[in-house]
Amino acid sequence: MIQAVKSPAARRLRVAISVQDPALAAELRVLLQQAGHEVVDAAEPADVTMQDASAGFAAASEPDALLTPREMEVLGAIGEGHTNKAIARKLGISLHTVKFHVESLFRKLGARTRTEALAKAAERRVEL
Repeated sequence: MIQAVKSPAARRLRVAISVQDPALAAELRVLLQQAGHEVVDAAEPADVTMQDASAGFAAASEPDALLTPREMEVLGAIGEGHTNKAIARKLGISLHTVKFHVESLFRKLGARTRTEALAKAAERRVEL
């Protein structure tokens, strides 16, 4: 994630910060601006909004969760258009195990469909 923020190829984001701790908000503002992002008021339109979990934000994903090597393989096979059954054959694992990995991917990426998982992985610059 840090590499993606510092990468010159990373696009400039409009980020709104909505956290209770003023010191944390100030630190986040400085870090984001140093990374080349625009920090906007929480009421303004933004690409990303950073919120406190205590402020009622229920994350649909686990943003800090890393994909395992096997999950990366499964995601790559999904990107190639393989069915769960075809992925199981390709990787030499059971269909049940493939389904487990797919559900884990969905949870970690905050996705509900295979297409959404691929889109979210692309947003996070996950290299398959």
